[in-house]
Amino acid sequence: MTTKAGVGFSSKTSASEAGEAAARDAMRNLDASDADILFVFAATSFEYARLLPAIRSVAGAARIVGCSAAGEFTHAAVGNNAVAVMAIKSDSIRFSVGVGRDLKTNRAGAVSQAMRSYKADYRAARSAGFSHATNIVLSDGLAGHGEDLVEEIHAAAGGVGQIVGGAAADDAKFVRTDVFLDEHHFTEAVVVVHTFSKEKIGIGVRHGLIPACPSMIVTRATGSILQEIDGRPALVAYEKFAESLGETFNSDTRDPFMMTHEVGMLTPSGDYKIRAPLRGLDDGSILMASEVPVGSSVAIMAGTEEKLISAAESAARSAMTNLGPAKPGAAIAFDCICRRIFLGEKYRRQVDAFRGVIGENIPLIGWETYGEIAYTPGQQSGWHNSTSVLAVLPD
Repeated sequence: MTTKAGVGFSSKTSASEAGEAAARDAMRNLDASDADILFVFAATSFEYARLLPAIRSVAGAARIVGCSAAGEFTHAAVGNNAVAVMAIKSDSIRFSVGVGRDLKTNRAGAVSQAMRSYKADYRAARSAGFSHATNIVLSDGLAGHGEDLVEEIHAAAGGVGQIVGGAAADDAKFVRTDVFLDEHHFTEAVVVVHTFSKEKIGIGVRHGLIPACPSMIVTRATGSILQEIDGRPALVAYEKFAESLGETFNSDTRDPFMMTHEVGMLTPSGDYKIRAPLRGLDDGSILMASEVPVGSSVAIMAGTEEKLISAAESAARSAMTNLGPAKPGAAIAFDCICRRIFLGEKYRRQVDAFRGVIGENIPLIGWETYGEIAYTPGQQSGWHNSTSVLAVLPD
């Protein structure tokens, strides 16, 4: 049983040239005549109507999945305004793909569409010895209600299998995000890769942030709009926190400040789930990347370069532990735009932290998201922000 993977990366400005170059490198590094599936993560600077057909011209009959990103990387290259491609060929993993449209207006319907073939595919795979199920999710990053999306995918799978993935991004523009399926790209959509393997895919999740202020209570919120904390406009909590640090907090500085000082939501286990503020609103509310329910105990979180790097390493170690006795064949990283903003030019250290654990010779692809997904037994599960999630595919 083997899983082969190859990666490619291109920063060419032409969409067709970049797509073809990255796909050719991925296929050459795959060291196989064809691939089962290609994962593609690309900047919004590209015209996807040209990028994806160029990748198809190289990929043959392989399925193509992916999404828009806020930064792209492989084990060999880290950049922005680029396209990263991973080609996979495996006789120990099976892949099938579903897509759901109208995610914002009809989330349940979109999930039903994307998961339509899952149960039949799982029965067929299990009868052939592919007994471990994982759904890899790529969703519109601006659709909101991320936690609900994960729960509905879990329910549609009949409670069977793990879920991992991320939300498409658009380099902090917050205008439009796209998901890819073959030569097509869609907004307000979700793509789910139903993955069935003979050995379990190892998933790890860590954020490395700690509370930097006393606990507070969310007293008013609607969907992804955080309106009040401790009975006052949510932005007041951030204003006072910035003041305690001696930082300027005004209409020009508040959004960048909040993106590197996220909200931590206390969970029953005593851990914090991270929720990323996207921007402050004129009424003192905050638009969040995902919902923070009324009654939640929250704190503004802080981190350091070393803590973020250590968390990435811990996520990789957890993924390797959850891989069990299998050897790693390839790895996909789902990482938050907030971590890239925080680390800046030192982001390469986080990629190296992943590699130092999974192995220098294991192909790796990753991208910066608007939300990370990790739904597994025994770990902090569901929808995350400012968190490193790593999926290690078995050899």
